Amino acid sequence: MIIYNKLWLDNLQVVDQLQADHEDGYITKEEFVAIKQKYLVGFYLPKIVGRVGFFILTLIAIALSTGLVSLMAATGEFIESPYWWLFLSFAYYACTELMTKGNKYFHSGIDNALLYYSAGLFTFSIVWACNDPANWGIGYIPQFVILLIAAIFLTLRFADVILAICSCISFFSLIYFTWAKTGSFGLATMPFVMMIAAGAAYFVLTKMRKDDKNTYYHTCIDVARCAALVVLYLAGNYFVVNRLNNELHGLDDSHTQVQLGFFFWAWTMLMPLVLIALGVTKRNRLLLRLGIIIVAAAVATFRNYYHLLPIEAMLTLAGAILLLLAYTVIKYLKTPKHGVTYAELSKASDWDKLNIEGFIISQTATQTPNIDTGQQTTFGGGTGGGGGSSDSF
Repeated sequence: MIIYNKLWLDNLQVVDQLQADHEDGYITKEEFVAIKQKYLVGFYLPKIVGRVGFFILTLIAIALSTGLVSLMAATGEFIESPYWWLFLSFAYYACTELMTKGNKYFHSGIDNALLYYSAGLFTFSIVWACNDPANWGIGYIPQFVILLIAAIFLTLRFADVILAICSCISFFSLIYFTWAKTGSFGLATMPFVMMIAAGAAYFVLTKMRKDDKNTYYHTCIDVARCAALVVLYLAGNYFVVNRLNNELHGLDDSHTQVQLGFFFWAWTMLMPLVLIALGVTKRNRLLLRLGIIIVAAAVATFRNYYHLLPIEAMLTLAGAILLLLAYTVIKYLKTPKHGVTYAELSKASDWDKLNIEGFIISQTATQTPNIDTGQQTTFGGGTGGGGGSSDSF
């Protein structure tokens, strides 16, 4: 399914893993060079500056070509319909397939620009056709079904994180608009439905992450899991629920009371702490970092409804609390707890490095020639001179 050479992908993972070990001094430069020669990667992999430059230049070239071709076809009515843009999206996607395979691109900037441009044109044409009564006029639900299928296909094909995010957006939008079709009951229970959907998505993605068959999609799955957790939090965030409640009952923003408000306030304030605790105990950096970020959302939500102190005092107090929390965590993790430590990884344990690296080095290192023990090596025949010495030793 994936468009890239799987052997090269495997080799790239090995090289990337051992690149950090080489920089930390666990393997020598000669050993790392031997590994790279053994595990060859044939992808075209420019540096980050080159990727950004190629991406921008490719977008400019595509935009100019799109304008030129559209001007040439402007005499007909076909260009005034979504089918023209749908045709262009398929044309650019065909170029993406051919150029990625032919030039061995791997997220080089050129293939990314072609992929995003074709996906953008496809989305534009589908949204136009589904919401225009003069064309399909089939509404939101079929629209997001089509976009979800397309996003999942492109994610599986190119292992791209942006398309993985688009898949999540399409999925949760489909859930939202489908449940909203049930009327007032659907909008009233929407937070709980979205929380269930996000929790189920996170559970399924976590199971997929543990499957070795999905090793090429680990980054995409991690991004999707992060999106699912964000939706899980926002679905129960008091500010979001309050806005949805006001939309449901036709109220203005001055109305700040919702049913089961205590539950949503508890969810808003406690979920970040739960994520941080799980991140520490489960040694899960995704949960830990996301929990720290969501703390800011919880504080902003509280500040939006309760103005206990001036903003300057609130920021100062929040900064002091964060510094105290950081100091406490650092002191706590000076001695490793639950497999987590404040010490740098390279200083934590040398045994953590003695796994696949040793095997790879042993396989790629130059073989030591066999020595024939049956013959005794002798010395002799050397000559030398100068300094008053004789002409032989």
